[in-house]
Amino acid sequence: MSQPDPERLGGLAWTIRTQGAMTKSERRGLLREIIKGQGEYVAGRLKLLTGRTSAAAKALEASAFTPPDSVFARQAEEAALEQSSAVIGHGYRTWVFGSGLAALDKVELDPELFYVSSLLHDHGVDSVVKGQDFAIRSAERAARCASEAGVDAARSDMVGDAITVHPTAGATVEKDGALGVYVGAGAAYDLIGLRAPDLSKKFRTDVIEAYPRAGAAKAFKALVAAESKAVPLGRFAQLHRCGFNQLIQLAPHRPL
Repeated sequence: MSQPDPERLGGLAWTIRTQGAMTKSERRGLLREIIKGQGEYVAGRLKLLTGRTSAAAKALEASAFTPPDSVFARQAEEAALEQSSAVIGHGYRTWVFGSGLAALDKVELDPELFYVSSLLHDHGVDSVVKGQDFAIRSAERAARCASEAGVDAARSDMVGDAITVHPTAGATVEKDGALGVYVGAGAAYDLIGLRAPDLSKKFRTDVIEAYPRAGAAKAFKALVAAESKAVPLGRFAQLHRCGFNQLIQLAPHRPL
């Protein structure tokens, strides 16, 4: 499969060039995808009430996913410790939830690149910069890890692209690549419960016990609000206007 166009909405080159500010046309397109996602969210929450879980999901264990043993992975783990506790936990949960969803969808992920992308996808969100999308700073930190680990530029850019595209509603594997799609899927699973019924209750419980989420909702509501104010034409701002923080508060995971 060819690499995603770096100049597409959310791509690494697009994000750096625009600093995350969307045009009117891009905002309209993203709004359509957000509305579509909201419909999927409602359907998922209704399904969650039934308690039905597929046989494949029941057979999937969170313990099946283990951190890769590589210099790049260890560099990412050290960089992740620079984040607030809420962001650290979210990064690890994103990794396991995203890995589980990809396994159910029968989509293959590069274990090392997905791990690094997940742990550092929100690295830049703790300290907002007016007029600059947080994902740029996240990608830059991941790139430094790649350089320190001796990772080649192509693989480094794959991580950067996955990080910058992850907040883009409507991203697809065909257009945007598996790494970014499942970082976004894992993050949305963790923060708002999008696709919550697709993984078993035991899987969810095991992940949250391993990487506790107490206080995550309060922390991320503040982070999303701050990022939205700093980059009013950005993707987080669009999500925020569409009720993302309300969905964080309504997430089915406990504790919030």
